Amino acid sequence: MKKLEIIISQAVDGDFLHDLEVLKVGEHYTRTTGVQGKGYSFPKMGDDVWPQLNNHYMIVASDEEVEGIRKILNHLRGQYPGEGIACFVSEAEEL
Repeated sequence: MKKLEIIISQAVDGDFLHDLEVLKVGEHYTRTTGVQGKGYSFPKMGDDVWPQLNNHYMIVASDEEVEGIRKILNHLRGQYPGEGIACFVSEAEEL
């Protein structure tokens, strides 16, 4: 099992959730909305200068699900090249 930490611009969050449902991957997740940060795209601070925000997902998934989520993220990066979409993967073990 893998743990995915996904930080995604709120602007593409709806598309991300839709694609998860269509591919039937990442059905169980923890989501935090309105997350501030500065990655490799424009800062997302929710203020007058940088008004956008991110959402953060934590998904524990099988290797097969990870591949489906990878396809979704790559598709979204191609469709929205200016939006921030990051994903970090690590091993996960349920206790």
